[in-house]
Order: sequence, then C-alpha cells, then structure tokens
Amino acid sequence: MVFKKECLERAKSLSHVDTVVFDKTGTLTQGKPRLLQIIPLSKIPESEILRKGAAAEKFSEHPLGKALVSAAVSQKIFLPDPESFDALPGLGIRARVEEEDLFMGRPGSLEKEDIFISSEIQEKISSLETAGCSVILLAVGGRMEGLFVFEDELRPESKNLIQRLDEMGLNAVIVTGDNQAATQRVAEKIGIKKIFSEKMPQEKVEIVKELQSRGHKVAFVGEGVNDGPALAQADVGIAMGIAGTDVAIETADIGLLSDDLSKMPHLILVSRKAIKTIKHNLIFSLGVLALAVALTVPGILTPITGALLHELSSIPVIVNSMRLIAYGPKI
Repeated sequence: MVFKKECLERAKSLSHVDTVVFDKTGTLTQGKPRLLQIIPLSKIPESEILRKGAAAEKFSEHPLGKALVSAAVSQKIFLPDPESFDALPGLGIRARVEEEDLFMGRPGSLEKEDIFISSEIQEKISSLETAGCSVILLAVGGRMEGLFVFEDELRPESKNLIQRLDEMGLNAVIVTGDNQAATQRVAEKIGIKKIFSEKMPQEKVEIVKELQSRGHKVAFVGEGVNDGPALAQADVGIAMGIAGTDVAIETADIGLLSDDLSKMPHLILVSRKAIKTIKHNLIFSLGVLALAVALTVPGILTPITGALLHELSSIPVIVNSMRLIAYGPKI
C-alpha cells in the first residue's frame, strides 16, 4: 500500500533503488523476542525485578518492552501504571512507578544517564551479547538492579530475501540499535556483509544520507519508533505491515500489508514493470499522435476519423496497463 499521494513518484523512486537498508529487530527478525533470563544485581528477587521492569515498559511500543510485559502477565504479576513515562529513542525509557525513578535501556545508554556499571557486569553483558542475545538493564534510583536477557528468532524468509535481492543486483545493509555481536550473527546467517550496529535514530539518518551522497538510491525497511527519521530520509521508506508501529507507518511511503518480507522483491519488480509500461504507453501514444498529424496534412484523416482513431488508440494503452494486474514474478 502506498501511503503518500505521489504514487507515481514513489514507484519511480522504488524502480531506481539499488540499496536496501534494513532495521534488524522486528524486520529481519520476527519482532517477538523471548525473555530468556533475569539476572539480579542486588538483593531484589527476580520476580520483583520483573515486576518493576515490566511496569516501566507497560506503555512501550518496543518489541523488547512488549516481551517483558508479556512475560510478567504470563506469570500473573500485577503491573501498576507508571505515574510518568518517557520514551528515549535509541536509548531506552524513563518511568516513575510507585514513587521510584526507573530507567530501562541498553548497556551503551547508561553513561548518558550517569549510571555506573562495573567491569564484572560489563564482562557478563559482553558474554551474553557474543552469544547473540540482547540485553536490557534496569536501574532504580540511578542504581543497577538487574539484567533482562532476550532472544529473537530470524524470520524464516530473511535468508531467501537477501539472496533474491542479490540476484536482482541490489545491495543489502543492516542498520540497528542492537549490539555488534547480535547484529553480526544475524548478518552472517542471512548473507549480509555490511552492518552498522548500536546506532541512534539520528545516526541511522546520517548513514542513509551518506549512502545517498555516494549516488545510491536507498530504500529503508523498518517497523519501530526508532526507524521513523530514517524512513523519512530514504528515497523510499517501507514500513512492515502488522508489526509496524504508528510512527513507522505514518512516516513511510509504502507499507507492506503483511509481515511477509518475501514480498519485497516483488514490490521492486512491479515498480520497475510499472515505469517501463508507462514509458511504452507514452511512446505508443506519441506515435499515434504523430501518425494522425501526418495523415491530417494531406486530408486523409478527417475530424471524425481522427476522433475515432484517438478513442481507439486508448484501447492498447489500457490493455497494456492491465497486464500489471496479472504480473506476478516468482520470488
């Protein structure tokens, strides 16, 4: 579905795309992370750490936040509403719950929040990330209280998608806020060579700009709040369908009506076919017009026959355009 009114411009831009930039979480992965482990860093029990963390994330749209809330609900843990909630794109969230100031975020965001993290904890986090896990930390009142460890499965179609894009001559890139190790593991599994990890939303925009400055036509595919600015900057922004957040869908030019990434190559091929069809129709119409002018000069073409020729010439154009409806290349 094309969201913006300039449908023809979007089709033209998409037909010229040579680089497809993907977010990782919820785009190349299923976006349904599973809470693997809770690691207490104080005397607070696991159940209480889960309750505090899930309460802080109660209004979050991030997949990890939703997974945390789901884990708490499955254990029938009551979650109070946060008294305040502030989403920090690329960093985490701040919330006030039961008169306590809570911060939930990735390890790289703690320095900006003036939260101390010991070398021992950092080594533990590095070990988990090397194993391909995503780690979120809970701080209460500026003090570290626990780690949440998540795992997110790849979409089954991701590897075939990248292979198909490569066959079409397109470059694939991952740009994500997730850690280097987890991103590298995903890239190796599906065959993407170029990755940018631990990037803030504005840094994603700068990467897209850099690619564009090198002459590339860039499509950005994402679904999260953090992807909004990059979706807007790209030549074509594509939002995931069902999984897409409101911000991503509102910012994107095109939205997939399902979360099946295997439709991506078809989308690009259809745009190329549409532009080619438009060019053929224009050439045919101009040819008919030139013929009509040539026949009018010696008087061969009368006004009546000219009008008839004009109307009849529309039929091949319509039929040629209707071929797009049945156009369905194998993906």
